Amino acid sequence: MAVLVLAVQAAAAGRAAARPWLAVPGGRRQVPASTARSWRSRLALHAGGLREQVMRLLPLASAGQAARPLVPSGSAAGDCLAALEAVTAGLRSRFPALAAVSAHEVAAHLSGGLWLAPGMPVLEFNATLLNTDAMSPS
Repeated sequence: MAVLVLAVQAAAAGRAAARPWLAVPGGRRQVPASTARSWRSRLALHAGGLREQVMRLLPLASAGQAARPLVPSGSAAGDCLAALEAVTAGLRSRFPALAAVSAHEVAAHLSGGLWLAPGMPVLEFNATLLNTDAMSPS
């Protein structure tokens, strides 16, 4: 997620994306350039469709609470990450047990682990958890 956020911030500033250092047992290491490039290109390729799917979940994740407004970032990837953060924030407030869940974990769950997969068609997200509380009792 750090690679993707840095890429979006760099693109907004007109710079080349940096490769972050990641904490690993015994120290830290830099994300390999080929890995970072692959993740950035996959997000850029799928960002529009992913954003559309995430935005469909925003009302369910917020469940009656006012969702925070999303400010356009100027790129499909930035808008996708902003929408993902908004859905994650909604889930955290709706389900306190998810307070420690990160945005990339939410994306992985919703997409069945395929949100950065190569050649991934845009899938309908797995929203069964969200739909359980949204159903009216009969």
